Amino acid sequence: MPRIQRLSEHLVRKIAAGEVVERPASVVKELVENSVDAHASRIVVRVAKAGITRIEVDDDGCGMDAEDARLAFVRHATSKIRREEDLLRVETCGFRGEALAAIAGVARVRLHTALLGAAEGVEAICEGGTEALVRPAPPRRGTRIIVRDLFFNTPARRRFLRAPATEEAWIVETVRALALAHPHVALRLEMDGRVRLDVPVQDARARACAVLGADFARAHAFAEHAQHGVQVVGCFGHPALARRDAARLWFIVNGRPIKDRMLAAALRAAYRDLTEGERYPVGVVWIVLDAKLVDVNVHPTKREVRFAKPQDVRAAVAACARKALDVLGRTPSSHAPSPQEEAPARISAAAKPVVRYPGLDAVQTALLEAREASAWGEGQQPTRFGRALAQLHERFVLAETEDGLVIVDQHAAHERIVFERMKRALAKGRIPAQHLALEVHWRPEPGEGALLDARQDALQALGFVLEARGDGAWRILAVPAPLADEDPLQLVREAVRALAEGGEGALGMGLLRKWFADRACRAAIKFGRRLSIAEMQALLDEMADTPNIARCNHGRPTFVRFSLAEMERWFHR
Repeated sequence: MPRIQRLSEHLVRKIAAGEVVERPASVVKELVENSVDAHASRIVVRVAKAGITRIEVDDDGCGMDAEDARLAFVRHATSKIRREEDLLRVETCGFRGEALAAIAGVARVRLHTALLGAAEGVEAICEGGTEALVRPAPPRRGTRIIVRDLFFNTPARRRFLRAPATEEAWIVETVRALALAHPHVALRLEMDGRVRLDVPVQDARARACAVLGADFARAHAFAEHAQHGVQVVGCFGHPALARRDAARLWFIVNGRPIKDRMLAAALRAAYRDLTEGERYPVGVVWIVLDAKLVDVNVHPTKREVRFAKPQDVRAAVAACARKALDVLGRTPSSHAPSPQEEAPARISAAAKPVVRYPGLDAVQTALLEAREASAWGEGQQPTRFGRALAQLHERFVLAETEDGLVIVDQHAAHERIVFERMKRALAKGRIPAQHLALEVHWRPEPGEGALLDARQDALQALGFVLEARGDGAWRILAVPAPLADEDPLQLVREAVRALAEGGEGALGMGLLRKWFADRACRAAIKFGRRLSIAEMQALLDEMADTPNIARCNHGRPTFVRFSLAEMERWFHR
């Protein structure tokens, strides 16, 4: 065994730099956060050659004098921590006193700064971890830091960098996250002379729309919620914008952008009824809580935090999302869908003069047939989904609204209605049971029988009534009333399977809710069923009173809405 010996200061600096400076984006993050902590109101980031050649961060913050400029390059020198107790209540972006020293350990750094109102400024130069050279310089407002030749003295680190385009993408994502975390700061990003982001001082909602883009700005909901000392403000995107990953979902905790799988999973679960498959919403969630209740010192680059009461944070975020979904769930998407989406897109106001809308001839024909049949629903009081006009190809319901036309997917809309009924009954703790005219006998496997015996209360709350015969067989006496038309034996088998897979408690109930979604699909009005005008109007009326009606249980749109102005453009008016 080799003898234990102390590492050299030079090697210690390299190790520390490796923890803090993973790639050019890490440099950008640390320098911008230093500017925020210096109370800057405007920060400009300029990057050349994916940050390898040059990174410049210029701010109008409080600046530094000569001594502070020298100490800024010393490891574990910081203005943000004085006592051990301060570590339990960190309210700044940085606090470890490692960032600038680590950056200077693997790059050539030049700093130009001055205190506000000072007659003279300061310049500090540090290359490869050497002691900083400090000298007088012209006065200026705030601080400018220029980082050149990143990893010039650690060529192995440079070889592990990705392609320039990938490193640029990391920088853009880092600056976006910082812009969302600090809407009170104007932020500009220039890459090789091109402006990639330029946002003024804004409120949180405006900043989210500016960073996430036009589709998000047109289709999102803003919500606020507070409970158990946790304040949550969220901008949540329409379910149509949901993605397969959480790359467009940001959490900001006390001004710090973080990644948190627990919170991302909670929001994915909240959106589950409104998206196709297991997708993550697009949005920004700002969380504010007492600094004593969150540990920011659990990750070298501060990307993760630890909550003292994670269940309280998760509950507050989920409640905030539910408020937004109460609005979004009733709103059709204005987002231009991908080719795989089944519902037609709304026609853009910027569309070309000649517009051919698929199915327009069939719509016209149905409207003419409705007019000829005096089927305009005279005397009916229209809901927000209008008055039923006609059925198209025994699949779609056409309705006239005050300002245009609504086309409803009859199966998808009724599926959501049935599912929301089941959810309400489930939330009340009991679903009505429909007793069978003839009892059904079933001899389950031993494990299934034991589960039936142990979970009788849960099954009865869902509308199942079963009775053991004593010889290993069971009598099925009743099934959930909304599913009374289904095969009772198949229903019980699937219920038991869901309980077995989900285990005890909430997980099992979550699987049963998913199972009800499939059952709602089967119980809903099918394509090919002819509806009367009265039935169509009843569907429209019930849609108006149903939460989350804009999308079915599988995440597909249930209706599209066209204004008169849009339809006039179809005919070049």
